[in-house]
Amino acid sequence: MEEEACINHQQTPCIGMDKLPLDVVFNIFSRLPIKSLLRSRCVSKHWRNIIEDHFLANLHLSRAVQEHTILALDHPTYKRKVTSLYLVKEDGNKNLKTSKNPIMELSNSNNCSLGGSCNGLLYFARPNERDGVILLNPLTGQSIMLPPATIPSPCPHMKKYGLGFDPSTNTYKIVRVFFRNHLDWKNYSLGVEVLTLGTNSWREIGEIPPSPMCGRPVSAYGALHWMVDPSFACDNLKSMIVSFDIGKEVFSLTPHPDFGSKTCDMFQLVDFRGFLAMADLSSDSCILIWVLKDYDKKEWVEEFRIQIRPPMGRADNCSYNVVGPWKNGEILLSSSEGYFCYNSKTDNLRYIHTGGPFTDTTTSEVFIYSHRGSLVSCSSFKQIDS
Repeated sequence: MEEEACINHQQTPCIGMDKLPLDVVFNIFSRLPIKSLLRSRCVSKHWRNIIEDHFLANLHLSRAVQEHTILALDHPTYKRKVTSLYLVKEDGNKNLKTSKNPIMELSNSNNCSLGGSCNGLLYFARPNERDGVILLNPLTGQSIMLPPATIPSPCPHMKKYGLGFDPSTNTYKIVRVFFRNHLDWKNYSLGVEVLTLGTNSWREIGEIPPSPMCGRPVSAYGALHWMVDPSFACDNLKSMIVSFDIGKEVFSLTPHPDFGSKTCDMFQLVDFRGFLAMADLSSDSCILIWVLKDYDKKEWVEEFRIQIRPPMGRADNCSYNVVGPWKNGEILLSSSEGYFCYNSKTDNLRYIHTGGPFTDTTTSEVFIYSHRGSLVSCSSFKQIDS
């Protein structure tokens, strides 16, 4: 085995399990769907220990078929202080609906913003950085509070967080990029802190990004990737992506696909089944999705060309976004007019009707997110009281 599993072999196993070597059990479990494994935790204490072991979590990520779940984040408004997370499915009538009950709720989370995800973990940044960052696994229901950043910033609303994984050491890190001085479009100073999950303190590093970034980062190839903020970047950087190597803790630049003279505010970074992808949203008639298939050679491939046909053509002031991969190889899109599902095998784009929290915008704001679930446990990172 690649590493020793943390299982108590003296516990009474389930019937038949004692006849199988532990490495065989791990091999079998690592190829099963996450939902099946989570339901199987109640079979016995022995099964629960196996399913919650960090070795199986890492093995499952590397072996199992990637399952993408659509989550609905029901953000509170001024009337409510609870963020609810729902599973999103299609019913028999092809309507997009959430689960009846939330799979997880975060109290006192008003004004929290989803920072991004990595290997099934989500993190939420609070507006007051002294309150720390919330880390959670929505499928296992675990959450912890990470220690707050140590270096204050006069522009906390401009901070950028990212969560990444270093496969060479099996460690997770959160990086925080912040402004040291008050916002100045020409004369600004950036700082960077890193928190290795499982430790109790942030540490400042000497590396700084070549430009301020915008949007949520995508975690891929052992690195984090952001769009360059066009408000700050000079012309030669506007065609670049800022990348941060999690293991080496250094920044670099990754070029876009060749989009000609189009402005970068018409593009979107997407996590596409573990690959970094970029969606070109500039056209009124189609959406192009490019995938970075070779990170070392920086080779982009045009993977999808989604035609926006009538009656789903782009109306005045209608904007589209790529939510991400979904079931059966489909891609979920959102727009100001609703949600659409694209089937690459049939080249068909269909409108999806919605209900439930999607229709109630008086007390909350609903955000749809394509999520790759995992067995990664938040409790293994817990070093402080939450």
